[in-house]
Amino acid sequence: MNDFTPDYRQLIDCIEAAKLEYSAAEIHGTLAGMLCGRTGNWQQVLLAETDPADPQVQECATGLENLLLFTAEELRSGQIPLQLMLPDEQASVAERASAIRDWSQGFLFGFGLAGEQKQQLLNGNAGEALQDFTEIARMNVENFGKLQETEEALMQLEEYLWVATSLIWHEAGNNDAD
Repeated sequence: MNDFTPDYRQLIDCIEAAKLEYSAAEIHGTLAGMLCGRTGNWQQVLLAETDPADPQVQECATGLENLLLFTAEELRSGQIPLQLMLPDEQASVAERASAIRDWSQGFLFGFGLAGEQKQQLLNGNAGEALQDFTEIARMNVENFGKLQETEEALMQLEEYLWVATSLIWHEAGNNDAD
C-alpha cells in the first residue's frame, strides 16, 4: 500500500478548495462504487465541472487519486474494516447520519456507472446489499436523535457499509471470470 493515509478533514478541505458540489462521504462512496463496478474514469465524473488548469483542482485530483488507490488496495487485500470517509464519533449524530446516507448514495451512483450488471450478481447477496444501500440512501436523517441507541445504530450502519462493500467487491470480481 502507498504512504497515503486518508483524512476526512483534508478531503473536505480539498473538495471545498476545488469547489466540488459533493460531500466527502459521497465522493468516497462514488469511488468505492466505481471500484466495485469495475469502472474507471472517475475524473470525468467527479471533476467534470471544474477547470483542470486550476491548481486547487489539480491538488484535489491528486488527493482523490490517492484515495482511490488506497481504497482499491483495501478492497483487493480484503482488509476489514474498510476505511470509510465519514465523520468521527465527535461529530453530531445528524452530521454522521447524513454522511452515511451520502456515502450510500455515492456508492450506488458510482456502481451504477458500470452499466448493467450481470443478473446473477443482482440476485445474490450483493444484490441484497445494494437494496440495503438504497434504503440507507433514502433514510431521513432528521429522525435521528441523541440517544445511545442512535449511536449504536450509526456504528452498525457504518460497519454494515464496509462489510457489504467488501461483499459486493468480491462477488463482482467473481463475475469477472464469467
